[in-house]
Amino acid sequence: MRALFTTLSLLPIQAYKAFAYLIFLSGIYKLTDAYKITKANLEIILPNASKEELIIFAKKSYLESLLSTRETFIAWSRSSSFINSNILVIKNNFLLSTNVDKQKGFMVVAIHSRSVDMLLSWINSQTITTSLYKKIKFKLLDKYVRSIRENKKNETYETGILGVKKLLNALNNNKVICVAADQVPQRGMGEYVDFYNRKSYTTTLIPKLAYKTKKSAIFCSINKAHQSQYLAINIHPSSDSLYDNSKHLLSLNKSIERLIEENIFDYAWEYKRFRRPFKGDSNPYIF
Repeated sequence: MRALFTTLSLLPIQAYKAFAYLIFLSGIYKLTDAYKITKANLEIILPNASKEELIIFAKKSYLESLLSTRETFIAWSRSSSFINSNILVIKNNFLLSTNVDKQKGFMVVAIHSRSVDMLLSWINSQTITTSLYKKIKFKLLDKYVRSIRENKKNETYETGILGVKKLLNALNNNKVICVAADQVPQRGMGEYVDFYNRKSYTTTLIPKLAYKTKKSAIFCSINKAHQSQYLAINIHPSSDSLYDNSKHLLSLNKSIERLIEENIFDYAWEYKRFRRPFKGDSNPYIF
């Protein structure tokens, strides 16, 4: 399997762009759920955009999602040094390195911008982590990807109660945990909180861990570096309100919004972020 992903990663970015443009020229993209969901999400977060602008923005975001698959293939097949050679800029890297040096354990909170596997690969090249893992339905790929994420001494646990306990134990033992904060949690494991001025079912895991352990947290994303084929790591500090029991949930979503706005088109808008509408709100994904 590594040979397959290595071969795919060796294809130049121009080949991926050519494939993407064929999808646009043929009009196939209009039939895909990914494009439809992307456009629906952008309508929510950009309420003042015109219909013409939304089409342009949705196509641009969909294009970046297609191109980022190459980054995932790189993360799944190449060495840490090769992966890191694709990263041109690291914004606020001192936030990560300072927390690593303290050896007191902390939380790295990520979002699904471009290739989350590329981001995790870079983080794991800086420090050993414990992370949650959503099982892939294709068993062979699931086993392979998990082995990549557990390279060296990293630990991954399937999302669920056991996984949450492992994260808490890791923090209490002064280890580093890495968690994605922007997925819709299982029922009973979230609350409705404003996200781009719309109630969205939001995980309570990160705020609860922060409030319970008082461990430091940093927020990070991976984005395209300017107009080049290289990438940038963006790291933001957490807000003090993350540790306030009455404000921590809104604080989480505000931090996610700040990361998204590093480059709004890099974010994975093809994910149904609003798929559990608040009472009285319509389902934006009925096409």
